[in-house]
Order: sequence, then structure tokens, then C-alpha cells
Amino acid sequence: MSPRAWMLAASVAATLGGCAIGPNYQRPETPEVAQYRLDTSALAIAADSDWWNQFSDPVLNALVDAALAGNYDIRIAAARIDEFRGQLMVARAGFFPQLNLSASAARQSIGSLNSTQFGSGTGNTYQLLANANWEIDLWGRIRRQAEAAEASLWNAEYARRGVVLALAASVVQGYATLRGLDAQLDVAQQTLASRASGLDIFRQRYEGGVISQLELAQAENDYYVAEGSIPPLRAAIAQTENALSVLLGRPPGPIERGKPIHELQAPPVGADLPAALLSRRPDVLQAEQTAIAANAQLGAAQALYLPAVNLSGLFGAVAASPGALWDSASRVWAFGAGLTQPIFQGGAIRGQVQTASAQRNQAMFAYQGTVLAALADVNSALANGVETRTRLGSLRRQEQSLFIYADQAFARYEGGYSSYLEVTNAREKLFDAQLAAIQGQVDVLTSTAALYKSLGGGWPSVPRAVREAGMQGDAKVLAR
Repeated sequence: MSPRAWMLAASVAATLGGCAIGPNYQRPETPEVAQYRLDTSALAIAADSDWWNQFSDPVLNALVDAALAGNYDIRIAAARIDEFRGQLMVARAGFFPQLNLSASAARQSIGSLNSTQFGSGTGNTYQLLANANWEIDLWGRIRRQAEAAEASLWNAEYARRGVVLALAASVVQGYATLRGLDAQLDVAQQTLASRASGLDIFRQRYEGGVISQLELAQAENDYYVAEGSIPPLRAAIAQTENALSVLLGRPPGPIERGKPIHELQAPPVGADLPAALLSRRPDVLQAEQTAIAANAQLGAAQALYLPAVNLSGLFGAVAASPGALWDSASRVWAFGAGLTQPIFQGGAIRGQVQTASAQRNQAMFAYQGTVLAALADVNSALANGVETRTRLGSLRRQEQSLFIYADQAFARYEGGYSSYLEVTNAREKLFDAQLAAIQGQVDVLTSTAALYKSLGGGWPSVPRAVREAGMQGDAKVLAR
């Protein structure tokens, strides 16, 4: 077969290879939901940004940036992208001829009884050969494998986006929790100082015979209640700081503080329709890429039933001395084409197709299930966000009422109209209400972060630290 004929065969094979066996991917049907259970028309759209910046706390922004740059889960996710990037390169290599260059030198002895056309005796043989082999992708098997590898790469990319989104939400929630604990500790310390001062007065009164031991014991109880609330708060602060340090990718230690909890206002929330949700949430996008890859693998398995066509070629020289390799008389070449058609494989191909088909069905069902779970997640996050805001309003009103109650109860006691038990009861309720109101604000902030996470917001403009970690090259590498 001449080189010209070989090139003609390759051109024809490449033209015929325009089709790919197996089903083309179609997105599985998902529930058509026009709106969420709650009315979100009054909510501003703000999810397509670095939403954590909207808390207007530079320290919080710096902590999120540090976490996105130093967290080990982020680094693992980036390394997985490199892994699948390499697998895609391997899969696409099948589109091109495989070229190899080989060189060898041998010394051999051939007896007179075993003489060949090259004669007998002892001599040297030198070879310098270039080999080419090309499987023509007539049925699209290689194309389907590359399609699956590309989907797997996108799967890894969306997984990283999910890690970024979850990490940012975790840092915001941890920071809000930390600032809430700080505020609760301040309230507890102020309450302890106030009750210590009151207890000193009561002890003087008791020693002067003005009050009974019962009233002194009640004042002491108030003091010890406030004192006993401080160690758990300090322990919780240390635990929260350690957890945030791990998220930041650094050893456990103190965490920087910015605005106090009462100055951290929850930013507006964008509650997009489910159609937008499907194009934003990393877990939904990841599940669809898994389905795309499984669908492509089914086509690759079905192509195993069909014949495989290979073109091969060899060009080089064989001589008895190195210098003679460049002699035209030493040149050798060969071109050929081969076809392999499976006849009997004992059910091996049928088993591969059945396996691939089942995996495709699993991936399609998993995608549909992921969409349902995403819709439920958003609805739950919306409900939680609305109800935590409602509860915070009630807690703040209760706190104001108990301030008045505590002042009036003490005034009544000083005026001799009630016992000190009423004062103790009022102060305990006020203390609990103050802590609950702070926790209510923490709940509002953490629920906001959870809602942004459920909406898949915040990825389109991630901080520079993350972009420099690998996003700049994604467009080139992920593109065909």
C-alpha cells in the first residue's frame, strides 16, 4: 500500500468518523416549579457577587479570602481538577496517530546450518525505525470516551465550586457565631459586675440587720448564676476560634475581630426561580456532568460491537553498520490497514453495555433526585430565614419588656411592696432574654449564609486568591 493510498484511506476514514454511536445526552425531566413556597418578590437579587462582602465587615472579608486561599479542602479540589485534566488529555490523544521512534543495535551469530538470506557467521545489526499507528474512530468510541472525560473534568470543577461556596458559608456562620459568643460574654461579665456590686451592698445590709439571710442568699444566687455562665461561653469561644482556624488552613489560635454582632446586618437575598437554580448550584451542575459522562460511556461500550479499523506505518533503516543506516539501500518502509471485528466474546461486550446502561440510569435518577433535594433545600432555607427574622423581632421586644420589668421589680422591692424573690425572677428572665436576643441575631446571620449557599450564589466573582489558584487556566483547558 503506497503512502498516497494510505493518506487517502485515512482521509476517508476521518470523514466517515463524523458520527458517534450511542444516545446523545438529553437532560432528564425535572419538576416544573414556577415559584417557591414563600413569596420572595420583595427580596433583592444579590447572589451573583461575593455576598459575604455585603456584611460590610473588612475583617470577615479577609477571613473568607484567607480560607479560600489556604483551606486544604480547596487545595484537594484543585488537585482533583488537575487529575481529571490529565485524564482528558489521555482520552483526546486517541484522536491522533501515535508515533514512536525506536533504535537498536545487536550482534548475533548464525551457524551455517541456520543460514538465511542474510548469510551466516557473526555480524552486527543496526535499526532506526519510526512507527505510526492510528485507530480510526469510525463509530465514535474514542469521541464518547473524550466526552466522558470532559464531563468528569467539569464535574471536578463544579465540585470545587461547591467547596468554595460551602467554605465561605461556613466561615461566615462561624464568624457570626463567634461574635455572638463575644457579645454574650460581654453581657455575662457586665451582669456579673453589676450583681457583684449589688451583693456587696446586700452583705452590708445583712450585717447591719436591714435584710434577712434569705434575701442575702437570693442575691448570692443571682451572682453565682452570672458567674457560672462565663466559663461555658469562654470554652465555646475557644472552640469556635479553633474551628475557624482549621477552615483557614492554619493552626488553632485567636481569630481577628471586626464589627460587633449588632452591627452585622444580614445582606439582601436573591431568591431566583428554580430554572436559575439549576444553572447555579454546584451540586446540581455536578450531578448533570456525572449523567453526561455516564451517557457517553454507554456509547463507548456500544461501539465495542462494531469493527475497529487501524492504520499503521513504518519507515526507517536496517544496516550492518551505523554509517550504513543513512544509505538509501538500507531503507525499509511499510504501510497497512487492519480491521478487527468481535465475533464471540462470551458475553463480555454485552456485560459492559449492560453495566454502562445501568450506570447511566443511576446517574439520570441521581440528577433528578439532586434537583428535588436542591428545591427542598432552598424552600427550607427560605422558611428558616423568614422565621428567624420573625423570632428575632419577638426576642428584642421581649428583652425591652424585661428591662422594664426588672427596673420596676427592684423599685417595688426598695419601696417595700414586694419581696426580693420578684427581683431575682425578673433579673434571671432579663439575663436569659439578653442572651437569647443575641443568639437570635446570630441565627439570622447564619440562616442568611445558609440561604446563599442553597441558592448557589457567590461563585461568579470569587476572590482573586481563588482565581489565581487555578481558575485563570480553566477556560483554556476545559475548552475543546
